Order: sequence, then structure tokens, then C-alpha cells
Amino acid sequence: MIGSNPIFSTKTPNVSDNQRFSRLSDAYSAKSQPQFLSLDYMATPDIPYTIPKLIKGKRITTVPKGSTWVKEEAKQSWYIEFFFHNAESDKMERFRPTKNLNRLKVPKEKLIQFTKLCEAYKIALEGGWSPIDEKANDKLKRQVSSLTLAAAKILFEEYHIAKGTRKKSRQSYLSKVNQFIAYYGQDKKVSEISDYEITEFLNFMEKEHKWTGVTYNSSRIILNNYFKYLKVNKYISENPVTDIETRTKIATESHQIFSDKDFATIMKWLNEHDHYCLFFVKMIYYTCIRPKELRYLQLKHISMEQNVITVPASIAKNKKSLPISIDSSLRNELKELKLSSYPNTDYLLGCTKTIISEKRIGENTPYNRFQKCLKATKLDNKNYTLYSFKHFSNVKKFKAGWTLAEICSANRHGSLVETETYLKDLLKFVKNDKTIPKI
Repeated sequence: MIGSNPIFSTKTPNVSDNQRFSRLSDAYSAKSQPQFLSLDYMATPDIPYTIPKLIKGKRITTVPKGSTWVKEEAKQSWYIEFFFHNAESDKMERFRPTKNLNRLKVPKEKLIQFTKLCEAYKIALEGGWSPIDEKANDKLKRQVSSLTLAAAKILFEEYHIAKGTRKKSRQSYLSKVNQFIAYYGQDKKVSEISDYEITEFLNFMEKEHKWTGVTYNSSRIILNNYFKYLKVNKYISENPVTDIETRTKIATESHQIFSDKDFATIMKWLNEHDHYCLFFVKMIYYTCIRPKELRYLQLKHISMEQNVITVPASIAKNKKSLPISIDSSLRNELKELKLSSYPNTDYLLGCTKTIISEKRIGENTPYNRFQKCLKATKLDNKNYTLYSFKHFSNVKKFKAGWTLAEICSANRHGSLVETETYLKDLLKFVKNDKTIPKI
């Protein structure tokens, strides 16, 4: 089991382990020839590599006040280390891949991903992969004699981590891949999957689990990306998902736009019972800032002098830092909070009682409070969400004469194509009373 394997141990290597590995590293440096090797790391003609190990950088000797041992350890440059025999030089070469994972600073997440990376290299080496002979690797990948669906999933996940794919997106991808693996078994080879297996799985889930057209198509896209990755990296010769048919999508009913009557009812209830949620939804309405971005918004991101709010790239969904004008109505709301009396590192929407707080509000708190409002007003069956305030704001802008380009800018969209997502709702409010030109 992985848990009992010393490769994946989360404990700090003891002194003798460090010394032994240090001697091995020195022995195979470019300046010296090996003379002795510990049997733990010895490569043989049958096994031309050493077992990959997770090395957590420099050994931590002191921990600054306010920090912890694991936090300081996570700040180090980690890597996976193993040696592989080069037949041409008859020497062991050292490899230290990281796959850009040192960008992770959260200790638990970093340990999980590096452990998975270590396991991926172990599986690859056991399957005959060579870090030296890439031509041999390509030939081996085409043979795909050993890669299982489960092993391929590890490589697919590691690829998305290195790519910087958002955590929630990765979880969405893997949930569908996991369902596919559960259906056929984790030991089934990727080379054994054809378009028949893909169709059988999708049809089964559609029938037995009542998948809608949207879910069916979403799963097809995810599986297509999974096998596309395997094809690009020469683990398979053809993508079995390419020619699989799609389903007619049933329009989603989420994030519905408020009717004027329902909007007034909601705002009245919030004004009487929940001032925190009231201010939260006003921020969405006036700025079109996404709920998650609002939770991370600090006072230093707000300039009353320049009359702008700047969502930093680090928390923006599109990873772009763009200014947002403060509407006059919102400016009055912000003035009442007396922002200048708080440290600029405080969070604008950090506390349900004081609004502003040095701590960030919980992920589900705004959502749960709004759901309470919907239930109290008996509007919880109309598919209203916090995003409905953003859509409602765009409808109001459109009716007030804003152009599509202006709405695009207000929403910080990358293109007009993205903004056109709202057109299906905006068209409900278009009333054509113009005269048709006479012929």
C-alpha cells in the first residue's frame, strides 16, 4: 500500500537517510565517479533506476515566530529525485523533476501533489519509461502495454496542476473521469478503450442516472480532453471520443433574472433582517464583481480618491487586474462604512456583524444567508442565485441604454462573445416599437 511505502512517507527523513542520499548525490555528481552505493539505491541491469523519492529541499532547523514547521518546509524548493542508468556512458544520471509544483505554498496541497507526482514517476519507470531515450519512450507509449486508466488519470491530473488549471475545474474533470474508471475498473488499459466503450458508458449514465443533455455533453467533453491528452503524449494512437455524438442541450434554469416584483420583495426582506447580505448583493449589483472575488476583496483594493475598485489578478477569475468605477449610489454606501478608519488589509465583507473584518468570510456564508432570504420570502423555487443580481444589473443597464461594449467592460469580460451569454436574457426585455421603413 502507498501509505506503508517509504517513498510516500510524509515524515522527515532521519539523519542517516539524509546523509546516505547526500553521499549518493555527491557520488553521481558531474565531478566524481561512483565507488560505493547503498543497497537501498542500487540500480541493477534488470532495474536501471533508483526508486523516486520526494525531497523537501533544505532541512528546517528553526521556525520563525508566528509560523509552523510545515509552513516553513513548504517554502522550500521541493523535487522528486531518482537516478537512471545511461547505457552509452555507463553512468547513473540524476533527475530532479518538479513540474512547476513549487508554486504551491499551502503545505497540505503541496504534499499531496508532490506525492502524486512521485507516484506517477514510479509507475512510469516500472512500466519501462526512460527519461534518457525519448525515442524509446515514444515507441513504448505507442505500445501502451502497461498504462491503466487509473495511472493515466494521475498523469492527466498532474498535467492540469502544472498547467495552472483552477482547483474546482480540476475537481470537475476528475469527477467524470473517476465515474468512467469506476464503470470499467481502474486496471483496464487505455489501449482497450474504443468509441464503443465511450458510447456504452455515456448511454448507461444517461439512462440509469438520468443525465440531462447538458451533463451528457459535459462528460463527453471531459473524456475527450482526457483521451486527447493521452494521444498527444503518444499513449494511444487514436482518440476514441472524437466521433461520439452529442445530445441536444436543455437550457439551464440557473441564475434566473429577478422579476421587478421579486427583486423588491428580496431587497425589502434583506433590509429588515440581514444588512450584511443586503450590502453583499448591492456590491454585486453595482460592480458586477463575482461573489468569490468579493469575499477576497480588501480595503487596499478600493480607492475613494480615484473612485475605483481594482480586483487584483490573483483573485480575479480571468486572472486580469482591471479597474471598476464606483457608482455614486455605491459610493454613498462605502462612505457610511468609514473605510479609512480600518487597516487597509481588512476585508470589505469579512464579517456578518461588523461587515469589515481582519478575517475573510467563509466560502458558503453569503450563499447560505441569501438562501435563507429566498426561503423566508417563498422564492426558493425560482432558481434565483447570487449571480442573479449580476444578470439583473446587466438587464437594467441594457434597458437604460448601455451598449453591449459598455456592458462587456463593466463585467470585465475578455470579449463581446463572452458578454453575449447574457443576450438570451436581455432579449426578453427588447420591445420593438419602431416603424418598418416603407417600400
